[in-house]
Amino acid sequence: MEKKNSSYNQILKSTSIFGGSQILIILIGVIRNKMIAVLLGPVGVGIIGIYNSVIEMIRSAGGLGMDTTGVKEIAEADSSGDKEILFKTVTRFNKWFRVMALCGALACLIFSYPISVWAFEDGRFTFYIACLSVCVFLAILTMGRSSILQGMRRIPEMAKSAFLGSFFGLLISIPAYLLFGLDGILPAFVFSSLFSFLCVEFYYRKLYFKKSDISNKEAFESGLKTLKLGLFIVVAGFIGTASMFLVRTFVSRSIDIDAAGLFQSAWVITNVYLSLILRSMGSDFFPRLSAIAGEGEKVKKLVNEQSYIILVVASPIIVGMLLFAGFALSVLYSSEFGHADAVLRWQVLGTFFKVLCWPVAFIMLAKNKGTAFLATEIIFYLVYLLSGYLLFPKYGLEATGMGYLIAYIVYLPVVFIVGKTISGFTWDSNIIKMTVINMLFIGIAFYIAQYYAGGYGLLLGTGILAISLVYAYIKLKKVFSIAELRDWFGKK
Repeated sequence: MEKKNSSYNQILKSTSIFGGSQILIILIGVIRNKMIAVLLGPVGVGIIGIYNSVIEMIRSAGGLGMDTTGVKEIAEADSSGDKEILFKTVTRFNKWFRVMALCGALACLIFSYPISVWAFEDGRFTFYIACLSVCVFLAILTMGRSSILQGMRRIPEMAKSAFLGSFFGLLISIPAYLLFGLDGILPAFVFSSLFSFLCVEFYYRKLYFKKSDISNKEAFESGLKTLKLGLFIVVAGFIGTASMFLVRTFVSRSIDIDAAGLFQSAWVITNVYLSLILRSMGSDFFPRLSAIAGEGEKVKKLVNEQSYIILVVASPIIVGMLLFAGFALSVLYSSEFGHADAVLRWQVLGTFFKVLCWPVAFIMLAKNKGTAFLATEIIFYLVYLLSGYLLFPKYGLEATGMGYLIAYIVYLPVVFIVGKTISGFTWDSNIIKMTVINMLFIGIAFYIAQYYAGGYGLLLGTGILAISLVYAYIKLKKVFSIAELRDWFGKK
């Protein structure tokens, strides 16, 4: 591979910009979660996890998949070079997002009582869930503005707005928890949502979009054309959020609310902290992939390049997280959460298969294959729920992590077969070789963490981590020169 490769440079550029902000957001999240764990304990973490599930579930359903289809259509309009087409597309999506935000808020308000009964076994949280309708309204508006920034590939603006929203949310949350304890959760949610919206709105308005003369009827009719893919996405997202809601409530009812807090802590680390790599790369990857979706060879090349960088970056992190899962939980939360280390290790192991699936799954969205995308998501969550449920009587809370791993092991070949069928995609030999070698490192790290924690195990684990880092560095040098890497990191 050539040292100077513009595609790899673009991947690194978008990852470093958005990823840098995500690291800062994670540090803010660490502080917030630490404060929550200390001030509110596992009960507070469990309640916050359920509140987040409610907001995300309604946001996913209320957004109608427009955040994804919006990125795709705005990217196409922006690349056309015709400002009038771009302005009209942006105006149309803004109209849709305002209506969807209102509908989502009303849904949260109307169904607040049944949600409370479902999540907490009685209606005592009805008022609090009804108040989350404000968060839902703001979350959908924020999603709309962010999709416009992403579609135009305004990665720096996305990064800044995300960081500032998280920062101001922290400034609001900590005093609320200190002063009001569990009663401070709701106001912290509402004001954090407000500041997230105001931050993204600030950068959106700096783009100076000219309001296009498009009627509500025209916006509605043209928007319906994009709903086909969007509805598949929203159904898939709703199934995912609802599945996690089921898992949390099942754990809460079968064990207790403290166990739900332990599960939440492991879930946040794997699906928020570790997934920052995917979010960072996805900010630019999806618009680029959408632009070449009809060209099979270019799709194959881009997805393999993305997979290469993901393996280089993610694999050593996964090895380290497997070895230091208990320590990570203590640092990010508190010693009370140490019992979640087994769940976390299984989920981190599953994350390796997740990063392999991720770039391939985007092919389905880029090529408007909504049915295939929905089918693969249903398969994943069915396997996850079923395996977790069947393993629960024997393994208890640990079964949730095992189910996560099993689901991604099944999901990987399914996604690959679909990707190959619709675009002719295959992994190149270099990706396969890297996958096997990194699986070896990760498998050894998992075995050491499970059976030889402490003493010689720590020494062996540190050795494996060092080898994994050296291997990643060698692979990175194959696509970037030392001077290029020094220039990149010197600028950041």
